[in-house]
Amino acid sequence: MGNRNTSYAKNSTLNRFFLMFLLILSSFAAYGHKYYVSIAELEYNAEKNRIEGSLKMTAHDFEEVLEAKFGKRMEIENIADTSAAGIYMKTYLTDHFKLYSGGKQSIPLYIGKEVTVRQELYFYFTLTSIGNPKEVKITNTILFAQFAQQQNIVHYKYKEQTKSVTLDSSKKHGKITFD
Repeated sequence: MGNRNTSYAKNSTLNRFFLMFLLILSSFAAYGHKYYVSIAELEYNAEKNRIEGSLKMTAHDFEEVLEAKFGKRMEIENIADTSAAGIYMKTYLTDHFKLYSGGKQSIPLYIGKEVTVRQELYFYFTLTSIGNPKEVKITNTILFAQFAQQQNIVHYKYKEQTKSVTLDSSKKHGKITFD
């Protein structure tokens, strides 16, 4: 009889542990990720008088943009740049990421995209027509329509200095100035 109670206690403890594990696991699945962040890395290339940039975000977050536009789920790594969805990605980038320098707007020239094993999406681009590289005004509204908590961080390297600005739905524009 003693062995039966010991066995029951072990199974009961194991069942509670398993139930707690399932509860924790399901709470993660229900909430997804809590943070919605994109990070733009910009660097001024003095030889070519242009800014070279990349924009990093979570691939499945951008896939929501595509799903809203095309009405179906798409895997971004399978989208050709010349397809309708690929052309839309380029247009989305130019519509939502803008840089002004010396009173002129510089439109991102799309170079390509990459999706990493960790499902990080990178867009690569250049910005030309840089009037004054020491002072840039940036508008970055990437993913604002999809996620109210979205934050877009922009790092800009000019010569040996880097400055940053964080943009969100209440602050869509930022200015970075170097001495």
